[in-house]
Amino acid sequence: MPILAYVSVSLVGLSICVVSAETAVHRRSASDFGTPVVSSTSSSVPTRDPSPGRTPVAPRPTPRVPPSPPARIQIPALHVDSVIAPVTSVNGTLGVPEDPMTVGWWVGAAEPGSRSGSVVLDGHVDSATRGLGAFFHLTSLSAGDLITVTTAHGDSMSYRVTARSSYDKRSGLPPALFATDGPACLVLITCGGSFDRSTSSYQDNVVVFASLAITSSTS
Repeated sequence: MPILAYVSVSLVGLSICVVSAETAVHRRSASDFGTPVVSSTSSSVPTRDPSPGRTPVAPRPTPRVPPSPPARIQIPALHVDSVIAPVTSVNGTLGVPEDPMTVGWWVGAAEPGSRSGSVVLDGHVDSATRGLGAFFHLTSLSAGDLITVTTAHGDSMSYRVTARSSYDKRSGLPPALFATDGPACLVLITCGGSFDRSTSSYQDNVVVFASLAITSSTS
């Protein structure tokens, strides 16, 4: 499935917009760290790196398990153990699970086990009617924290957090975050920053980047 030029998510507690990397604004805060390592050589998305001028980090070893949709995510540091449900985009709008404790996997992104590309998971930070979301404490993650994704085939893939960045929603997210080529990595997206009561929306998107660390197969 080709990467879309424009993707948006609109719901209580979460709003994600993807626009041209030429206009995306990186709003660095004191809590941001590391260097996001995502890139794309595909003609369907811009090739500009989200952090221009920084030295690229060599890709980690490629996965050795068969590609398969993600089914479960565990983040021990945050006490997160959530089911993952596939979400699609319709007319440029990316869906998310109704349950704030369920994490969404964009089916247009890479599958865990793919040798390249971003596995993109999005989730609620909270809900006005149902409380905290699965990614409420995402900004508490530190470099080196473990994230384990279990696939529909029962294979487990462990990732280590490498970076966290904040992006102003008014300008959106760099499309390179959604690349199906480039280094195999994990991208987690939720809301952050100040809450605007007039729009019932947070002002920023928080993105956590993680690189593949360990894979284990049930076969």
